[in-house]
Amino acid sequence: MQRVKKLLVLPAALLLTSCTVMDVVGPRPNGEIMALAKQASADATGGDPDWRALRQTQSQQLNDEALRLCGVDPSGKTPSSCDVAGGDTELPAAADASALLEHTVAAADKVPSDSVDLVVAQAIDALALTTVDLEPVQGQLTSDADAAAARDMLARENAMYYGLGIALAYADDGLHARIGVLRDASHERVDALTRILPPGVGEALVPAAGYAFADGYAEPTSPEEAAQLVKSMQADLVKEWRYAAARADAAQWREDAIRLAAHAQRV
Repeated sequence: MQRVKKLLVLPAALLLTSCTVMDVVGPRPNGEIMALAKQASADATGGDPDWRALRQTQSQQLNDEALRLCGVDPSGKTPSSCDVAGGDTELPAAADASALLEHTVAAADKVPSDSVDLVVAQAIDALALTTVDLEPVQGQLTSDADAAAARDMLARENAMYYGLGIALAYADDGLHARIGVLRDASHERVDALTRILPPGVGEALVPAAGYAFADGYAEPTSPEEAAQLVKSMQADLVKEWRYAAARADAAQWREDAIRLAAHAQRV
C-alpha cells in the first residue's frame, strides 16, 4: 500500500511543479534593448531640455521595441512575463551624445537585427542636436561591404553637390544662402570620406556625378521648383546616410557613418 501511495502522490507533485514553472516561464524583454532603454531613461534626468525630451522619447521607443520583440499570446496580448517596468534604473546619465554613440556602436552587434535601425537612428538624432564634429572620422574600412557603402555615399554626395549647382541658377537670395550652407556641409563630408577611402577613389567618382543630373529628380525651371528640388535632395541624402549607418558591417564604419548621417541631418 505504501508503494501505491507514492505512485499516486508523485504525479500530483509533478503537476504542481509544472504549474509553477509555467507561471514564471515565458518570453523576457531583450536584455540589450532594455539596457539601452534604462540608459535613455537615466539620460532624460539631466542635460538641456532638448536632450532630456529626446532621451525620454527614446526610452519609450526602446520599451515599445522590447514589447514588440516579445510578441503576443494567442489572445493577442503581450505575455505577462514580458514586463518592461521597474528594474535597476540607478544608472549614471551619459555625459553627452558622444557617449551615447559609443554605447550604440557596442550594442548594435548585440541587439536583434531588426532592432538595429532603431538604435542607430537614436544615436543619429542625439548627435544631430548639436554641431557634429567630423574630425574623428579617421578609421579604416575593414570590409568590402563597408568600402562599397562609403564609395556609394561619396558618389551621392557628389551628385548632391552637382544638383545644388543646378538649383543655384534658379535660386532667390534666401535659397542662394541655403545652397551655400548645404554645399559647404557636403564638402566637409566628402573630405571625411576621402580620408578613409583609398587614394584616388574620390577623384574617380567626381566626373561621373558631374555629367548627368541625379536620377529621380527633374531640373528646375523656377525659384519654387529649385527650392523644392533642394529640399527633396537634402531629405533623400539624409535617408541614405541613415540607411548606410544602420547597414554598417564593422563597428568603425558604423561609428563614422552615424557621425556623417548626423552631420547631414543637422544642416
